[in-house]
Amino acid sequence: MATIDDAINDRVEIEFTYDGFPRVVQPAAHGTHVSTGKELLRGYQTGGTSATRSVPLWDLFSVARIESLVVTDRRFDTNPPDYSPDDRHLGEIYAQL
Repeated sequence: MATIDDAINDRVEIEFTYDGFPRVVQPAAHGTHVSTGKELLRGYQTGGTSATRSVPLWDLFSVARIESLVVTDRRFDTNPPDYSPDDRHLGEIYAQL
């Protein structure tokens, strides 16, 4: 999904609905799961809500379940807390910070 890759490369937040909850996310990596091959987004959620945890939080999102994706114009210049490149859950990486 080019818009996710563009958001990572441009270091801008994205907004979307996931499992019925609104999310505001700093996208960090986009690729395929190391064993299942499913397309995933690793992101640091800074706003919105989650069914099980308090924001802010790191999460893996299935791209197939992302709805109403919007690339914002809100830049983040520093990496999210505890960011680590080359996510071990991702096999092929399309884009990363």
